[in-house]
Amino acid sequence: MKTILREHWGWTSDNNFITSDCNAVGQMVGNHNYTTTTAAAEGISLTAGMDSACIVANTGAGNIVDTQGAYYDGYATEEVITTALVRQYEALIIAGYFDSAASQPYRSIGWSAVDTPSSQQLAKTAATAGMTLLKNDGALPIALKGKKVALIGMWANGTTNLQGGYSGPAPYIHNAVYAAKALGLQYTYANGPTNQSVLSANYSSAALAAASSADVILYFGGIDWSVEAEAMDRYQISWPQAQLDLLTQLSSLGKPVIVAQLGSMLDATPLLNNKAINALLWAGYPGQDGGVAAFEILTGVTAPAGRLPVTMYPADYVNQVPMSNMSLRSGPGNPGRTYKWYSGGVLPFAYGLHYTSFRASFAVSAPAPWNYGHHGWKKNYHGPTTCKQQGSYNIQDLLSGCDEAHPDLCPFPSAAISVRNTGRKVTSDYSAVLFVRTSNAGPAPYPLKELVSYTRFAAIAPGRVASANLNIALGALARRDEQGNSILYPGKYEFLLDVPTQATLSFTLTGKQVVLDLWPQPPANQTYEAAINCPDYGNCPQLGQPVA
Repeated sequence: MKTILREHWGWTSDNNFITSDCNAVGQMVGNHNYTTTTAAAEGISLTAGMDSACIVANTGAGNIVDTQGAYYDGYATEEVITTALVRQYEALIIAGYFDSAASQPYRSIGWSAVDTPSSQQLAKTAATAGMTLLKNDGALPIALKGKKVALIGMWANGTTNLQGGYSGPAPYIHNAVYAAKALGLQYTYANGPTNQSVLSANYSSAALAAASSADVILYFGGIDWSVEAEAMDRYQISWPQAQLDLLTQLSSLGKPVIVAQLGSMLDATPLLNNKAINALLWAGYPGQDGGVAAFEILTGVTAPAGRLPVTMYPADYVNQVPMSNMSLRSGPGNPGRTYKWYSGGVLPFAYGLHYTSFRASFAVSAPAPWNYGHHGWKKNYHGPTTCKQQGSYNIQDLLSGCDEAHPDLCPFPSAAISVRNTGRKVTSDYSAVLFVRTSNAGPAPYPLKELVSYTRFAAIAPGRVASANLNIALGALARRDEQGNSILYPGKYEFLLDVPTQATLSFTLTGKQVVLDLWPQPPANQTYEAAINCPDYGNCPQLGQPVA
């Protein structure tokens, strides 16, 4: 907090105060065994740069911080405590906390200013924009008017499980049943299992009864925060077996089966391989208008353009690497983590289908260069503005035209791209993603690729072309060494556009390698107190041993 956030990144303006995660200070004693008293935990945290501690009410005496004890036991000086108070009160004064109600318009803001039509529309837009189409054999978009629809599954008639964890009270929850009713559809609803391993007869018989009279089966399954939440880690990443068994029964009826998945990522291999399941849409936690948003995607009111924010790992991945192995790189007992180091995903990071087809390419003639001054870069920057195929760029020349305080934020020539909607019927958004890879810049091993830029094009009509410059910072091309330093290496690089890759652009960096960001190192003599018994982790370090 002090050496990195404030000293290295310059987060030192008035009202820049730091609050702990809730109950984090108390957990330094109870769970982390970092100290033996709450006074020590509070004092060490304040001295390190924290200004206030968040405490959740009625969570036990172990989470109550002891600022007085921190001072009298010598863990925090008066100067440290005064600095923390000053920062907090500066923020309160700037926010107008002590102003009279008459002179402070923020005092009059109520729920009516929160639950506005524009906010409601934004909530639905966020839901539809983030939904990601993972499978489609042509069944979507689907016309449901005049058809009998079976709505089956654990979130078809869901409530707060559509919101996910840490969500505030919603003004309403519009689930799939609500959406079908609002559209005037003829539907039948049946609940479904969530995380059961065995499919009960009650779920099976109700679902089959609803499906037997339907023309189309819409299955709303997946998981929710009864399965995954803080202090509720998942040990499996496969679809719950009871849901897979139910989907097997439903897909054997010979009717269109479309699956909308709630919750975080699951291995969808059984659904992707089942030819009788026509489409799979990942909805995540879509919020208060989740059911309406899902129907807008399924019926084609809005075309899907989301991309997976994570890799879809195979179910057995959880058995291939222990959670105690924190390395991202592959090695003994570790197949690698994230798209940067793992290539065995069921579906890759940034995967997503559309209702139309797109051809993405690097533009021959670039759009207007971006405004470097907008990001704090030198407005009279004289370096190259767009990257060219087989171009060569000297590292020292790139840096000479930039006066950014942190060189990793200096610009690299942007990548000019064009995207054509090659379909004939559907207007659609398109999310462009740009990666970089190298096989000789810096020491081996090399990441498979790394995301360096992205943008989202809105409403590209059939036959039309949209173009943009994808902005890239030098830090996006750099790599970190073992000390955390960001280093830009000379060598051959290649940009990759889209997933799967549709176009590549090669370029070379010449000159000498440069440290763009010299990372602060922990003091060599830093020590801490530790409890002597750590049953979950074996023997604990003893008092006075170095932190790292």
